[in-house]
Amino acid sequence: MRKYLLFAFLLSGFIFEACKLHKDFALLNTRNNWSHHFAYGSPSWDTFERFPNNPVYQGRNGMEWPVNGFLFSDPVSKNWYLYIGEYRRNYAIIRDSTAKNFNCAIYKSTDRGKSWNKSGDLFPLNFSCYDSLHIQAPDVMVIYADGKYHLIFDWVSNKASWQEMGESGIGYAVAERPEGPYRVSSEPLKINTQYRSHPILNKYWRMYAPMLVKRKNDWVMLYMMDTAPPRSWALAASTAKKPEGPYSEPLLVRNVERKTSYPPLMEYFPAFERSGYLYFPATSVATNRNFQLISRVKTEDVTNPDKWEIFSNGSFWHPTSAENEYAGIWGQTFTGFVDDADSLVVMFPSKNKQNFGTINLAKTSWDHLFRNRGFAFSAGEGGSFTYLKQGINLGDLKMDFNISGTMRIVWDFHKPVDIRDTWGNFSFDRSAGEYKEIEVSESGWKVNLIINKTIQTVDSGKILNLNKTENFLHLGKERGLLSLSMNNQKLWSGRLPERAGVTGIMLDPHSHLLTSRFEIRGKATQGRLAYGYYEALLNAGNQDNEWEFKEDSLFRNGKGAISKGNSAFAKWNFEGNGVEIYLPKGPMFGTVAVAVDRQPEVNINLKNDKLLKSTVVFKSKTLKRGNHSVYLKTIDGPLPLDCIEVSF
Repeated sequence: MRKYLLFAFLLSGFIFEACKLHKDFALLNTRNNWSHHFAYGSPSWDTFERFPNNPVYQGRNGMEWPVNGFLFSDPVSKNWYLYIGEYRRNYAIIRDSTAKNFNCAIYKSTDRGKSWNKSGDLFPLNFSCYDSLHIQAPDVMVIYADGKYHLIFDWVSNKASWQEMGESGIGYAVAERPEGPYRVSSEPLKINTQYRSHPILNKYWRMYAPMLVKRKNDWVMLYMMDTAPPRSWALAASTAKKPEGPYSEPLLVRNVERKTSYPPLMEYFPAFERSGYLYFPATSVATNRNFQLISRVKTEDVTNPDKWEIFSNGSFWHPTSAENEYAGIWGQTFTGFVDDADSLVVMFPSKNKQNFGTINLAKTSWDHLFRNRGFAFSAGEGGSFTYLKQGINLGDLKMDFNISGTMRIVWDFHKPVDIRDTWGNFSFDRSAGEYKEIEVSESGWKVNLIINKTIQTVDSGKILNLNKTENFLHLGKERGLLSLSMNNQKLWSGRLPERAGVTGIMLDPHSHLLTSRFEIRGKATQGRLAYGYYEALLNAGNQDNEWEFKEDSLFRNGKGAISKGNSAFAKWNFEGNGVEIYLPKGPMFGTVAVAVDRQPEVNINLKNDKLLKSTVVFKSKTLKRGNHSVYLKTIDGPLPLDCIEVSF
């Protein structure tokens, strides 16, 4: 018995030590401890440096939105070229034969981006091709091969509108010089009328943002496909023996309908190649524009969806508080190349406060893409939220930071999270849930307690010595008494109810945070977080008109959705090692098939004589830590959606 008691005592001591937590979460090796979410945002350790002459181009009246583009390094002349896609504000299309709605302006730099001069426009006004259609072309990509410059572009005819983009598509042209003149092929590579009446997966038919890749024995055209109205995006590939085609039918290589964890709202534009791999940057077009996905695949495997891998899930880019980057990356994404010195040079589009598009340049070392210490976290036109993927009984928090705007350090966080619409609009109903927060801005500080649907300001005041460079925040706890100080100024002390939960950072729109230390002492506990139904809709590419939205106590958090048809499907992406699905039961429902990642499907019977409030109908608790998806589809009857609860 003594031996047993001694063993039990030693074991309890080991468990206690194992639960202790002391870590600086601003270090690069903790990057995967933070959440990286297509709509909530992503902290970044990137090392990009902006060019001093940004913006190198800015919108003008009549062409207010230059918000796409392609940066090309000519291997022959060593000059750089910018092919800038110009649009009217709000992508407006006007019926005026004397004015352009879209344009591609070509700029050349002979001094590696220090200065730029216009070479001309790709096509003149009312340019005629493709059986005498008058076309305009905003977005292009150029590659050099076989002694010629091969240009691929998306085009819009003067008969097109955003409601009906049938007479638009993808074209090809060739020239002896990067600035042209370009000779357009006799036939378009793709035209949207090919798929308007029979869309891919019954939804994708509009093609744009093309890329061209030369392989050993063929050419690959990659291009975006979206829905109408746009709510879901896919990356497609077609092959041909010659660059001018004809090209094969679309093969979707990146799309949300696959039973894998893949973020929605991703828009790609030109890839770049290095060491036999193609790298495909994509930016989420969710409201805050603060998430990048970098996919990669070997050049010869580009048409095999199973060979694609995620090179970086978020954490690759951050906007700054500069006027020319007011909207974050705005357009599609950044584009660039790796030069002979192993520098990754990129062009990135944004908008300023006056709603004019800006074209900007940045670079970083390919061998040092990330800094070892210190991350940036930003919010564009929507709020941002990132959290540590574990539960923490917080004992002490030390933070070195610089803030522009408003940040909130949250802890003991117990609250469902969700987006608000299928554009990835994310903003908190801050009064829902239970948590604590320290609010810091240039105007002052607050300690808030959120509980029972109220936001209680425990204390607040001015920060007398807020620095423009780096500040130090300390939240300490001793015997249950909390104390808050900043830059050695004592701000508050007191007691708050304790309930260990998630710790994280929220930012208000147009806020920018840099932190070189986020050091936590405490006790590690299991973390749990609930994700709402709207994420499941968007993650599977659903349209709003296919669902009924309900505010009803039938659902765990009072809100849910029910499909209008009997062949619905939905998917949650999540980061964690366990998941529970909450769904209601009732006489109108039937059987639902559930699959985690690519595991075999499990059938769940939701039919019941009476309506029953949501409970756990499925759980998986043995997942490896990482990115996962849980996929639901109806076998019979409509599909109800409530929420999942993730554990980590």
